[in-house]
Amino acid sequence: MNKQRKDLAINGGSPTTTDKVLIHLPYLDTDDEQGVLNSVHSTFVSGDGPECRKFETQLAEYLNVEHALFVNSATSALELAFRVKGFEPGSEVIVPNFTYTSSALGAVYNNLKIVLADVYPDNGSLDVSKLESYITSKTVAIVAVDYAGIPAEMDEIMAVADKHGLYVVHDTAQSIGSEYKGQKTGNQGHVSTFSFHGTKNLTTGEGGAFVTNDSEIAERVKILREKGTDKHSFLTGSQTRGYYEYVDTGMSYVQSDMNAALGSTQLSKLDWMNEQRREIAGYYLEALADIEEIDFLRITEGSKHNWHLFGILVPAKERLWVMDALRAEGVLSNVHYTPLHRNRFYHNLGSDSDFPGSLEFFNRLLRIPIYPSLMNGDYKKVIKALIKVFS
Repeated sequence: MNKQRKDLAINGGSPTTTDKVLIHLPYLDTDDEQGVLNSVHSTFVSGDGPECRKFETQLAEYLNVEHALFVNSATSALELAFRVKGFEPGSEVIVPNFTYTSSALGAVYNNLKIVLADVYPDNGSLDVSKLESYITSKTVAIVAVDYAGIPAEMDEIMAVADKHGLYVVHDTAQSIGSEYKGQKTGNQGHVSTFSFHGTKNLTTGEGGAFVTNDSEIAERVKILREKGTDKHSFLTGSQTRGYYEYVDTGMSYVQSDMNAALGSTQLSKLDWMNEQRREIAGYYLEALADIEEIDFLRITEGSKHNWHLFGILVPAKERLWVMDALRAEGVLSNVHYTPLHRNRFYHNLGSDSDFPGSLEFFNRLLRIPIYPSLMNGDYKKVIKALIKVFS
């Protein structure tokens, strides 16, 4: 890699493309537009209505789970995952150090103590070899995260949890459609939490899902997400007394029928959208394989990746220069994420020396564009820019 080359756009040369290749674009088509329009025309646009019932049923069938509950975000789903258990305040929850803040906030909002755990330096997933070292007499739960859509080592994590009697919240925000040992993610932990944010493989604009095979947990979450009322049974029951009751505490985490309508149309083409991502990833892997300075994220054995993100691992000292050089070539990339302990809110939970895997992964990681509409030929621009920068 010669950073001084005159042909590089960062040094005044001509860029690979003058039309910026964005880091992300959602895939939305006329089916999505019509689905939302039909919901508007129905006049039932508030929360937890017939489109929500339809989407939840379709999602449960797709994931092959007993219960899929549509909520307003994965963050809300994570909060519900801990609210429903009622753990004693101050109990400890193990959370990977390399993740989005929502993975920890669910426990924080329930007055639980976060214990940060190190991750593998080659894919950002919870380092199972270190997991038991974080368990104390106060530990009640483990949060496993599918970073980039790559399933965590859930068999090993569940074995540790079973050994110590711990609850497992599987943060599947990024892994919709990924598979782990023949099953869709959503089947491995005690509960799972998906995101349908605008950046995800399946989007409802804003939204998420709480998923579980535990009927007792699901029934209580139906109450907790609807302000502590039994409105769900009031709406879905064949008999009614004309009113619903306030039976518990809760928050308003239900989602609009318009968003659910978008969820249904998105779900109908999710496998196709993921296959487009998979094909683009294949082009990247083949075209960039001979660049010595680039390593690829390790995919968990026995898993099928939905390619939510495509990450490359580059020399730590050159990472920010590579990001700037790609941007100058017209291809956007970014750093994704900052380890939790390096953020002000979590700074007292450890130092760099406590998380060598997290630091190595963070210092080398860049995210490059991957989404279905890159199949218009823009993925070739990404490849061309990377080869140019690293040649």
